[in-house]
Parts: sequence; C-alpha cells; structure tokens
Amino acid sequence: MRATLTIVGLLCSFGLVDASAGATQKPIDPKAGCRRHPEVVDKCRTLHGRLFVSNGTPGVRIWPVGTRRILGVLPSEDEIVPEVLKRHLYFDTSIYGDFEVCPFTREKPDEMQFVCVESAADLVVERFVEGKDAPIIFRISS
Repeated sequence: MRATLTIVGLLCSFGLVDASAGATQKPIDPKAGCRRHPEVVDKCRTLHGRLFVSNGTPGVRIWPVGTRRILGVLPSEDEIVPEVLKRHLYFDTSIYGDFEVCPFTREKPDEMQFVCVESAADLVVERFVEGKDAPIIFRISS
C-alpha cells in the first residue's frame, strides 16, 4: 500500500496523474446544454476547425486549424453538440467548420482541453469511402 501511494505521489509531482481528477469531478450532464452548463469554466469562443471521431476518450475531438492542439468534446458517448453534427459523426468522416465551443477545463500546454459545442456554421463534410480514391465532400446547413 505504501509503495502504491509513493508511486502515485511521484506521478502527481511530475504532472502525469492528477490526484484530484477522480475525486472532485462531477459527471457532465448532457441535458444541461452547453453555453449555460454549470461546469463551463470560461467564456465560449468560436474557432475554425476539423471535428472528427477518434479512438480513445473522448472519442469526438476538434482540431483548431493552424494549431497543434486537440480539444475533446464531452461527455464521452453522449457529446454535447448540435444535432446536425450528431448525424455525421463517423470514424471515416471529418467535419470542417466554425465551431462555438465552451470549455469545461482551462487551457494548459500539452493537455487536451475539454469542451462542449454550442453551435456550428459553414460546415463541410469530408467522408472517406472504402474502394474510392477520393473522399466525398459536401456542405450541410446548420
């Protein structure tokens, strides 16, 4: 037991594990919406990016174009996103557009920031189909 606590303490001191993450974090309720969700920690902002589904948690992610960051959309498996996006969430699909995101966590270097998506505009879907050389690209209205 003492060895386990020592290892966890070392991991926390190096920033590899957040000791408070599991203890104080409440589950994100998707029914609460996005912008007025009680867990939102800062102002919402609009960014141009690519929304996609990935292995891991959270599965839905946004890459803000021109950055090296990835945003994770919460809650996992019941993401707070507009319905128009839910209809196109597949592993073989990327959705480019202007996303208004609201943060559940503060931005930190080298860490995924967790967000919800309040709205999306100017959407272009890129779907890769097995057996085709080029993706299918089409616009959807929000």
